[in-house]
Amino acid sequence: MCREEFRLRNFKFWHPEHREFTDSRWLSLPVFIAYRLIVTVYNLAWLFYNIHVSGVKLFIFLTNWTYLILNIYFVYATTLSCIALYRDNKKSRETDPVVEIEMGPGDDHGGSSTQYGATDLETADRKKDGLRFQHKLLWLIYVISATGGLWITVGYWSILIEDAPIDANNITKHALNSVFMLIDTCLSSIPVQLFHFLYVLLYFLIYIAFSVFYWLLGGTNNKGQPYIYRLLNYSEFKATTGVLLAVFLLLVLPVLHLVFFGITKLRDYIYRKRVNGMK
Repeated sequence: MCREEFRLRNFKFWHPEHREFTDSRWLSLPVFIAYRLIVTVYNLAWLFYNIHVSGVKLFIFLTNWTYLILNIYFVYATTLSCIALYRDNKKSRETDPVVEIEMGPGDDHGGSSTQYGATDLETADRKKDGLRFQHKLLWLIYVISATGGLWITVGYWSILIEDAPIDANNITKHALNSVFMLIDTCLSSIPVQLFHFLYVLLYFLIYIAFSVFYWLLGGTNNKGQPYIYRLLNYSEFKATTGVLLAVFLLLVLPVLHLVFFGITKLRDYIYRKRVNGMK
């Protein structure tokens, strides 16, 4: 199965089942939406608090870029799940139950398209792309929020923490951000492709380019210092800093992406065993 991961088409956002991006492997759709709503409200509250405290300069920091994307992910994912539930309820009212059964899983009706058997999962690569634009966009946002967020967590607590206060706000943006994405990955049906770490790498390279231009234009951090992070002080940039960045981007980042890849493979394996055990 892993051999399929190395096909060139997996650079793209391609998948045969769009309901994998709205449904849960384990929860009913209403319960899944309720869970996502709680997480969404919690993170939006902290985002608005940070904007109130720090203003526009909040968004010169990579942490806050990524935390904003996390908020966008949960708002967007919750919205798509709500739309799926609405369509399911509408179909269940309009469609005769006998016809609905004949349609089978994979159509937009009351039964979740994630509830298919092991054979369907194993032959999914032979199907056509079932994603619409909104699902591809969600997938991109997901991979940046998940892998990028875990990278932020590891990088912050190992390198950047310095004398920063360890308070609820700090923990939310630098630890709970990863916890939320790990939980969401376990509960959802969203897949992870190995090659998609390249989109996260591109995201970080865009931020580095932004930090260079910000420094060239004389920008300062919230303490008035002529850089965003001390590590990215380009006036005194060291070769060791460049090596450290290269290691974190080209080695640590793919490894962290493998964490989410492994979680989804384990999640789907357990799900297939459960489905087969119920037959």
